[in-house]
Amino acid sequence: MELPEVLDLLVVGGGPAGTATAFRARELGLSVLVLDYDDLMKRIRDYAKEKLILPHFGGGDQMQFPAGGPLVAALQFGPIDKDDMCSRWQGLYREHAIPTKIGLELTSISKQPGGLIRAKTWNHRTRLEETFTARHLVLAIGRGVPRRFDIPGDTAGITYRLDDAQTYIGEPACVIGGGTSAAEAVIAISNAKAAAGDACPVYWSYRGNSMPKVSRALSEVFFEAYLGNGNIRYYPHSEPVAVLVGPDRQEYVSIRVDRRLIEGRSIETTHLEFPKTQCIACIGEDIPEAFLESLGITMVEGGARGKRRMAVTPLLETQVPDVFMIGDILSPVYLEADDHRADATTFREVRRAGNIKAALRDGVFIAEVIRQKVDGRSKIDVALRFVEDATPGESEAIPEEVRQSASFLRPADDDTAREVAAPRLVRITLAGVEEDEYLLNLGADTPIGRADSNTIVVSDEGSMADRHATIRNTEKGFFLRDEGSKAGSFLQLTAGELRPLSSGDLLQLGRQFLVFNRQPNGWLCLHYDHNGTVVGRHLLSEGTVVLGRDAPDIVLAADDRMLSRRHLAVQVKGGELAAKDLNSLNRTYLRIRAEYPIRHDEVIRLGQSLFRFSERQREPAKEVSFIQPAPASVPVQPAPESMAPAGSPKPVAAPDAPAVTFLGKGGPFPMSAAGTVLSTARQHNIPINYECESGRCGYDPVRIVSGAEHLNALDEDEEGWTISEVCKLKSGEHRLACMLRVKGHVVVQIVEK
Repeated sequence: MELPEVLDLLVVGGGPAGTATAFRARELGLSVLVLDYDDLMKRIRDYAKEKLILPHFGGGDQMQFPAGGPLVAALQFGPIDKDDMCSRWQGLYREHAIPTKIGLELTSISKQPGGLIRAKTWNHRTRLEETFTARHLVLAIGRGVPRRFDIPGDTAGITYRLDDAQTYIGEPACVIGGGTSAAEAVIAISNAKAAAGDACPVYWSYRGNSMPKVSRALSEVFFEAYLGNGNIRYYPHSEPVAVLVGPDRQEYVSIRVDRRLIEGRSIETTHLEFPKTQCIACIGEDIPEAFLESLGITMVEGGARGKRRMAVTPLLETQVPDVFMIGDILSPVYLEADDHRADATTFREVRRAGNIKAALRDGVFIAEVIRQKVDGRSKIDVALRFVEDATPGESEAIPEEVRQSASFLRPADDDTAREVAAPRLVRITLAGVEEDEYLLNLGADTPIGRADSNTIVVSDEGSMADRHATIRNTEKGFFLRDEGSKAGSFLQLTAGELRPLSSGDLLQLGRQFLVFNRQPNGWLCLHYDHNGTVVGRHLLSEGTVVLGRDAPDIVLAADDRMLSRRHLAVQVKGGELAAKDLNSLNRTYLRIRAEYPIRHDEVIRLGQSLFRFSERQREPAKEVSFIQPAPASVPVQPAPESMAPAGSPKPVAAPDAPAVTFLGKGGPFPMSAAGTVLSTARQHNIPINYECESGRCGYDPVRIVSGAEHLNALDEDEEGWTISEVCKLKSGEHRLACMLRVKGHVVVQIVEK
């Protein structure tokens, strides 16, 4: 099919969201092209063998398919094998001649006269650059999330992303996975080992038959490490098969690297074993922040809780006009803004289910939006209609999870947004993406465990007891009670919230355990390692101490990569003890010793399974009507060319424009309205320490040298807790780079900690 010179929309990503976008766009008469760096349905393709795709996965059976024409209807599915789904959907592309190009990586975008988008791509097959022009760009690039290994043994303790390559020096390390994050981890560990003179190799395990494609941005540094360092051992067609306990009582991940079928003999296999702490499972790609920032799209610290999220408008439009973002990159929560230039604290938090039907809804919805934009409508109206209540062929589309936001019910606390009691447990992945949900009994207890006699049966969790825990509904609310399980029931501390502790309480941080006991002269903190051995005793007096893998006050275990550098703060005030998780990567868990009250949106851990308790849900709005604000006057900056010569000049801020200069390190660098000093430093390769990126760990303080009048308001928690208690610096004179936005030129000095 011959494509027009200017496309109505260019879709980047051929997964469920991108597929639904293209199919609905074709039904609506739009010209569309789908690009994918690897292949259509890559994420589904890479599921474990014989994986059954269930239509209700991630949202119970209440979620419906979006309605549309015959192409969208063809995407509906019942329980189906993952390979069959890939084959079927790829066949639909061919059958209906949906334009696609495989092997193309988006490298940059820029705005052209008339508002058109010029997208540059790199064709990994021809090794040539290709350019496309479109009125709209849809990013449906998905989001890799840490997924459970479907293998025997206790997988807890396997790291799901590289934190510090230096900690892998001295022993062989194994990176599992074939995406960008896996390649970055292999490169970083290889270089760290080479620099330290460590002869131990880094192993790369990938289930594909050939070396994974390395993005163009990484290709040069990867092959330099691969050929120059000589310490990368690559094993294609390999996969983890189990976590085993060795003769030394330590746990090892067994990787099958060879499997031979010899006629007349049993199958022969070869395995390599790695300590569990030396394995990094990059089985899903992290959000490509640096790439998105090069396009002009930044994550934003905002919303009522000030968490760092992707931000889009009610039409799912990013900070870049006519560039939209859909699919799993928005899961599990994103920020919604009527205007990206507004104060980010006013943005609304929207929870999004991470499943295929939610992706289909996103795609159908965004195609409807673009159809109306192409028609010249400034006010976008999209009706919410689903398969069961739609007349075939009618025009409808709107994702329920996206539309549940209060943005469609002005004002946000409109009484028409009726809250409906629906107490339930939602099973979630390590990244917070919803897997399944279970309704709780209102008039009786809700037992949970492996046995079929429980109301909530979790049979696929090996560490779950037959009768593990019970949730009770009382006049005073809901309570969680552990039923004497061996693995225990835990409450996840809400990041940034000071949680009171009692004598005898136990906290788990990574693979470390802390037990607190009140003493006549203060509080005694006993530190146990994962073997149950006491490795530290700390007497806590009045004040705040910070604990972690590289903490300023108490270093718990420098080699525990499940610990964040600054993981937890413990405060003694007036003789009472409280703890605050510093937005750690793997969170902090409080063991339930008796009945414990649980609140809406809190997370509990039963065995190794995570559940979010939800006491209510909003009745979805039935339609959206949104008038877009006037576009920003700042033009889109083209992304840096990946082949640009070394030493090319960096952007320089215009006079009086928002900008930051790093004293002794460079600048001024221009800043976007949504950008922070931290994101600007990273974008321009200014070395700066950071970790939680939410203003809690205090790892990135800067001193304000000049321009204090151009700073955003100081958050109460940042001022009263992180700066003074955690950093122990003078408030006002210092700020946190991850929380700092500017309205003019500011000069800061990075505080070396």
